[in-house]
Amino acid sequence: MEKFTRTTTFSINFNESFNSSDSILNPTTPSTLEVISNEIFDYFDSHREQIPLLVIVYLLTIIWIIYLILYHSRIQGIILSYILRRFFLKDSTQIKFDSFSISFISGAIIFRNLHYTTGSYFIFIKDGCLVFRYWSKTKTKPIIRLKIKLYHLDIQFFSPIRSSTLSDNNNNNNNNNNNLTDDLQRGSINGISTKGDDTQSENTIKSNEEGLFVKRLRNLFPAIEIKVEHGRISAGHDTLPYGLLIRFSTMTSTFTSISPSRNLSQIDLMTLIYNLKYRNLRIQLYPIRVYNGETREIPPPIPTSKPADSGIFQVFECLDGEIEYEQDVPGKMIEQLDNSEPLPDLTWEFRVKCHKDAKIAYGPWADRQREALWQYFFPTLFEDCPVTPEPSVGQTRIFKNVRFKLWLYCPTIIDIYFMSKMKLHQIHAELPNQGSYFDATFPFSTNPDGFDTNISINIKQPIIRTNLQFTQLFKADEIDINLHIHYPRLWNSIQIWTLGIITKKPQVYFVFEHKCFFQSLINDWSSPVPPDIYSFAPFIYDISLQGNHVEFLIPCNQGNWIDCPNENNRQKQQQQQPAENNFISICAKSVSLTYPLPFLEFCPKVTPMDITIDVQDLLARLVIPENNRMFYILEGVDSHKRFYTPNGIKSQLTLSDEFEKRDGCFDCGEVPNIKVLIEILLHSSPPIDTNRSDLLYVQHVKSMGNRQTFHPNKLDYDLFNVEIDIGPVNLFVYGLFLKKLWWVKENIFGWDQVFHDIHEPELIREKKIIVHDDPLVDIIDETYPFDPRYFRPLMATVRVALHNITGHLIHHTDDEPCPIAFCERLCFEMTTDLDETRLQVFFLPVNIYIEDTIVRNKSDQHLSTGCLQLSGLVIRGHAMLSHEGLPPERETLEYAWQMEIILGKISARVTTIQIEKFICFLKNFYLQIMEDEYTLVRSPVIDKAKWIEKLKYDVLRFSLDSIDLNLVEVGNALNVQLEKLSKFMFNELNSESRVSDNLTGTINVVKDMTSKADDYECETNNNEDNDYNNSSDEDEDIVSDNEENAEHVQSIKNNLFWNMYHR
Repeated sequence: MEKFTRTTTFSINFNESFNSSDSILNPTTPSTLEVISNEIFDYFDSHREQIPLLVIVYLLTIIWIIYLILYHSRIQGIILSYILRRFFLKDSTQIKFDSFSISFISGAIIFRNLHYTTGSYFIFIKDGCLVFRYWSKTKTKPIIRLKIKLYHLDIQFFSPIRSSTLSDNNNNNNNNNNNLTDDLQRGSINGISTKGDDTQSENTIKSNEEGLFVKRLRNLFPAIEIKVEHGRISAGHDTLPYGLLIRFSTMTSTFTSISPSRNLSQIDLMTLIYNLKYRNLRIQLYPIRVYNGETREIPPPIPTSKPADSGIFQVFECLDGEIEYEQDVPGKMIEQLDNSEPLPDLTWEFRVKCHKDAKIAYGPWADRQREALWQYFFPTLFEDCPVTPEPSVGQTRIFKNVRFKLWLYCPTIIDIYFMSKMKLHQIHAELPNQGSYFDATFPFSTNPDGFDTNISINIKQPIIRTNLQFTQLFKADEIDINLHIHYPRLWNSIQIWTLGIITKKPQVYFVFEHKCFFQSLINDWSSPVPPDIYSFAPFIYDISLQGNHVEFLIPCNQGNWIDCPNENNRQKQQQQQPAENNFISICAKSVSLTYPLPFLEFCPKVTPMDITIDVQDLLARLVIPENNRMFYILEGVDSHKRFYTPNGIKSQLTLSDEFEKRDGCFDCGEVPNIKVLIEILLHSSPPIDTNRSDLLYVQHVKSMGNRQTFHPNKLDYDLFNVEIDIGPVNLFVYGLFLKKLWWVKENIFGWDQVFHDIHEPELIREKKIIVHDDPLVDIIDETYPFDPRYFRPLMATVRVALHNITGHLIHHTDDEPCPIAFCERLCFEMTTDLDETRLQVFFLPVNIYIEDTIVRNKSDQHLSTGCLQLSGLVIRGHAMLSHEGLPPERETLEYAWQMEIILGKISARVTTIQIEKFICFLKNFYLQIMEDEYTLVRSPVIDKAKWIEKLKYDVLRFSLDSIDLNLVEVGNALNVQLEKLSKFMFNELNSESRVSDNLTGTINVVKDMTSKADDYECETNNNEDNDYNNSSDEDEDIVSDNEENAEHVQSIKNNLFWNMYHR
């Protein structure tokens, strides 16, 4: 390989200048920053005299940018606010923008802290943005071109809405025609044009121009979207203790207009539709801090999860839902033919839908705040309401009504809170299924006879409870409530309220404590303000209640003990072991109640009212738990019973399959028809101001005395007259059923009216509750002034008539039907007042028929049917009552009881087999009546005034006309006769409290044997006729016995009064 050597020679001239930018001589390229800096330096070197101007321009640019970013929108807001206030708004209206900016390229308007104030309301928006998408093309579906976004919207109403109307009406009282014209010209009312024919063409031109403008506006904005974050709407004033507040966290809505599809499109212009979706919607009553009134009523102490809501009453809450608003834009009236149908009304609806966790709370306190808000914002117009004229041809149509509808598409909870003796009470309703709604139609025009309001409520499967220890109250499949209110044109004319309630398969629980519970609710709901004749308006309540397949459940435990499961372990206890309660179940296929309430006079002395109840196809049942000793006995008898009916021998009642049968349920009787009429005459007791001693009525009330000196006989009686007609009656004679009915009587009308939890003794021991010797200490509330009118005595008259009674003497049988008893009529009458109670029970002849299946000869077949007859029965009772020396809150004491039992003739013709069947029934009946293994004593928390039972004077008089017993067999007969039997028994009130009695009677026994039993049957009938002839003489003997003991009874009564007063 060869080597080549090459030598290069450079010729350099040092006098030449060196160029460093030459790419051949400089191997590295300068950076961009270096090039820019060099150029800047060169520019400054060449323009040294312009440097101060450049600095000024640079500073101004910085200032301008800062101004555009921070101050330009604020300056624009101030300028825009001034222009709007100066040229467009009235003096009383104020508007202010903290900042306002507009972008024409993006089509956006942004503002902050908008304050808009008028004489009636105030609007505040913290941040707002309007985006106009003018580049969007119109499609078949309305496109959203305008979007409005608002953050923290606050609207406050603080002035009466009717204040201007009131002032206008007051200024024009002397010119009613001008008033009517002003009202008709007001567009917010009806929009009717009242101009003459000369200006009709001009109006038509203007309306066409307005219609063209609206049409162009609809084409420009087919739909508008509005989104609000954290908004609230409130109404209140510093003269009101509480205001109304509506809050929501998110609201997304769309506003659009469509052609009027419901009504005639050639008449109306269009339909406005506003769809809104909300989240966390709450309606509350909140306290106004600047309230300058005298007193502020404290809301019910409802427990809340948030401490900040302690003074707020939340009326409505829903986590998710929708609101729909629909309104027609009215057009002009057209001429109609004579036979044509009237034009449909304009549509104006407001619909609210709840989709998640809706809660509604209300009560007397909330209703009083609602009334105060209504009276402030919509004060009563004390004038004759003018009739709204119908628009003529060419005039604008008017709205007749506005409709509001609330749909509940989610499980809902409704609570009603009220106070009684400083204690919170609650009615809790659960609606587990969706579909319930509230529909209301409010008038927007006045007819010649006034205007009407219609309210319709539909509730699906409600479960209603109370906060009592026995929580169960009501449940049903469906409830329909319809309310129609007619208001006259004159504010103080008669108003008519028609209320109709229809229930399907309701189940109602009733204890006597419910009466006190609802009475406390009515007392809290009633107004404590004395009535004022200047604000009095007469009205009539027409209430009708109808129930289909109704069931009433009344606890019938001895001593009114009730097994009340705790709220926390209710579900656990129902799964493991049900409550051990006995119930009397009364099922009815149809119940109709009519209750008119007329209030036509101002503070009348008495108010009459009538209640009519009609019950169809009633079935009485006994519900007992499985652990009851009688359960399996009744189950065995019920499964092996056979009885006579008009359609043959049956094993169950006709109505047994009409109602759902639960465990431990036994049929006891049925009635096809019951009618009840209750006539009431009540004395009114309106609230009074005790400080107004100058009023005669207040002086009269104070003259009755205080709690220590008042006696109820100083007041007139409230009158109750009850008439009940029942029949025909088909009854199973169960001893346990009659025993439970007696306990129901004691639990409702006797000593044991207050029920007690079965776990009450344990709670008393665990919580160391002090039980007073006299529970009256807990009843009397010294904080309230004593009003004697609340202790007005009652005089009641009750009449009950049972027709065509058929009683089946039930016992265990498979082949033969049970004995049957007939009674044509049973009457009961009772009168009671402050001093005494008198009652009487009357039976028409009672016949009992007993059959056997013994095979006999043809001539002796008549012996297979035995007969027992009671010619009549009268039971009279007389209770003597006293209220001397007792406080008004205590019940009246019964110090004497007189009872008289009068039996007619008892006759019988039976065989030994038939007697055996009858004794089998009596044994079973006696076992059910006298069973006392699970006897419950009275609660220690009861009225300790039961010592009166030891001092009560008891008198019993018993008389029997005669007994004629014929024991008949084939060829044999035994006749036993008892001519007269009377008994007198009373207790002697001494240290030993002995009981004295006296029994007299005569017994005759006749024994005879013949070959024919018919002879003895005829003899028996003859004896019966003789005994009936002697019955009048025996009645005279009974009366003479009464006169002999009258002096002795009177002396014992006097001694008893003496002992009671000294005790």
